Amino acid sequence: MHKYIYALSTIALATISTQAHAGAVALCIEKSKNLAGNYYDSEYFLRHGASPNVDGYVANRAARRDHRKSYDNSTPYCRHNGDKLQDGGYFVVIKGGREKDHEGAHYNRWALGFGLDRKAALKDAKAELRRRDWSWVERKHGYEIAAEDKI
Repeated sequence: MHKYIYALSTIALATISTQAHAGAVALCIEKSKNLAGNYYDSEYFLRHGASPNVDGYVANRAARRDHRKSYDNSTPYCRHNGDKLQDGGYFVVIKGGREKDHEGAHYNRWALGFGLDRKAALKDAKAELRRRDWSWVERKHGYEIAAEDKI
């Protein structure tokens, strides 16, 4: 009898401990043209949270919905964590320090990074900013953190 009760309680504990507590984050960015006719990031829409029923795809749909409320006929640049970070993690949104494009007109770029901890999320955000802005150099332009949180 004791072995049976122990086996049931072990199964119940295993079931409870394997329940995922997913972390979700998504960022959609509206792009506008500056005076030189080049694109820059003008506004971002961020959705994030932690729930067993939410992943990056759900957060992405919510961020796109927020974007669509303000910019009905525009296609945003979006990034999300998909089904990564099933046990939670961290996200960081950074704004690149480069304020002028190659023609001297207004310029701005944001980037979303995510990872298991803040350090990994910041590293991912910097890599994403380099992908989105080939002229950005951290030592030269720097960055500022626009948003960050655990997910």
